[in-house]
Amino acid sequence: MKIVKISLAVAVIGLISFFVIQSLDGSPKIDKIPASGNPFTQKIEKEIISLGQQPENKFCNVKYDEVKYYIDDYYKNQLLGKNKYENNQWKEILYKNLYSVYSSKFIKQSYYVFNKTEWNIKSIAFIKSECIKLRKSEFLEKASPVDNSYSKIQVIISKYEEISNFITSSNRFSYSDYGLDSSFPISNVTGKILKAKAYKNNNLENVYVNNCSRLHILLNKIPEVLFNKHYNYLKTKFNLKTENNSRKEYKQYTTFNNYKMLFNTPSNTELGLMDKKIYNVNHFDSKYKELKQKLDDDSKKAYIKIP
Repeated sequence: MKIVKISLAVAVIGLISFFVIQSLDGSPKIDKIPASGNPFTQKIEKEIISLGQQPENKFCNVKYDEVKYYIDDYYKNQLLGKNKYENNQWKEILYKNLYSVYSSKFIKQSYYVFNKTEWNIKSIAFIKSECIKLRKSEFLEKASPVDNSYSKIQVIISKYEEISNFITSSNRFSYSDYGLDSSFPISNVTGKILKAKAYKNNNLENVYVNNCSRLHILLNKIPEVLFNKHYNYLKTKFNLKTENNSRKEYKQYTTFNNYKMLFNTPSNTELGLMDKKIYNVNHFDSKYKELKQKLDDDSKKAYIKIP
């Protein structure tokens, strides 16, 4: 009998110690759970302890929801206490302790993701949505260490999304006005390239976001992506105009000087705006030479065709 009493005392002390340790990392204060002798509350207590022991490399929201389901189910069936008052009290205690343990675990699991170089897109989306949900809880004390941890997580996510959105907008950038009085918006493109470099030079403006290798790779590609857009724009524009010149046999020009003034000189000027220093890509010279050759070939034809 003495052995049974000692074992029970050790179990209760162990349970209390577990929750005290959990509270040291900034989680909400956990109520000390009195020994109830109720098999339903004991089952939930064990599940909460098990939740706190989950590994940090895998989110445990499914188990969290499962424990919440048990609490709600046992509460609804009046199984948490001997009377309505006890039933209500135990529901509050168990919910609060579940939230505390899960909050602590979720924060650690989030930083496990942030400390890796490979950021899974679905994991980031989950962290964002779960953090928003947990901050709405009645058990979260505003400006507490846990609340501050949630704020820091949201700052990390916000910076990650800011850079991701910038990359997406840069990759989707397009310009399709091929009129001779229009030109590729080089100042806009230059601004994007400089901003990409600034993010890189400032370690993505966040120590954790800086760990994300995907963002670094995509930022490094922005100059080439934008150069290709510039090249394709000029290629299309020059093709349209030189093919039109050829079809009309240059009859729209009165003299060769008129041809140069209206098409060749402005086109060469626009080609010159495609600056190697801005893009700094390996295939710049070959692409530039290709476009220059297109204009030179058209000029030779015009010289022959125009009286």
